[in-house]
Amino acid sequence: MLLPKDSGVDPAPFDAISFDLCSRRKDVLIMSSDLSKYCQVVRVKNELPKQHLDVGMAEQNLLSVAAGVAKGGYIPIATCFACYITRRAYDQMMICMGTGSGPGTNQETGPTNIAIGFTPGIANPARIHHQAAEDLGMVRAIPNANVIDPMDPTDFRAAVNAAVDMPGLTYIRGHRGDTPRLLDPDKFTFELGKTYKLKEGKGIGIVATGHASQWALEASDILTERGVDHSLLHVPTIKPVNESEIADFAFAHSQIVTVENHQIVTGLGSLVTEIVSDIGGGPRITRFGLPNQWAPGGTLPFIRKELGLDGETLANRIAGVMS
Repeated sequence: MLLPKDSGVDPAPFDAISFDLCSRRKDVLIMSSDLSKYCQVVRVKNELPKQHLDVGMAEQNLLSVAAGVAKGGYIPIATCFACYITRRAYDQMMICMGTGSGPGTNQETGPTNIAIGFTPGIANPARIHHQAAEDLGMVRAIPNANVIDPMDPTDFRAAVNAAVDMPGLTYIRGHRGDTPRLLDPDKFTFELGKTYKLKEGKGIGIVATGHASQWALEASDILTERGVDHSLLHVPTIKPVNESEIADFAFAHSQIVTVENHQIVTGLGSLVTEIVSDIGGGPRITRFGLPNQWAPGGTLPFIRKELGLDGETLANRIAGVMS
């Protein structure tokens, strides 16, 4: 499932993903809020202008207009920085995109509405106002919403292509810039709710999502070199999720560690804890991610180091759980 190490990077993954999708599907409309360049939808904007709509620097209006477009029978994909498309426009996401009905849909789920939040968590170098550290938990609280946190461009492309055929609201964390290719597109198939084992083992079980699945793989390599037995599960879908798969993985270990590019409150760690606690008993769960405090600004390597999420420190913290 994984590609060999150093398989390269995709400098503008969503530019290719959105252009390929719009070339095939004339009912898809890519929407921007004065950030098309920074969310990498340049090709659609320039080469397929009838499938691009920019509402200006107005994120709440972006989602309201997208919901109207969806009720008109089109499939909107609203793009923006994760902090703005969730925190600033949360009411519009919940009410306008999360409810309603339209052609070919039912009252419970509503028409297809897709929102993609770029530079989530500490992937954004700015402090606080640009760091969406709570977006997964926020959207997870919306009834019937789909919440997806891909780990690389392969995962991201597959999730976007799947989302256009899903009724209701889908929120996807986006990848942009020099994003490493980790999953083999010939072996990986995205399914909503499905989890993916990236490493088989006993010892400690690691559960990760999104950018943090990349971080967990770095730590996994170090743990393997040290002879620390472990397994690694990638969970791209935060909602809905296959609870049986997570439970089976969790109860096969005495210790579980969750790793996420999100506050440890309401994110992946909370999800895994809820599933295990509903069953009762089970392993001890330790949550690693963004602490419930403001993160510093700076480059991603710098912030990861400051928060103990770089590969070396993360490996030490995971190994320390076993002691």
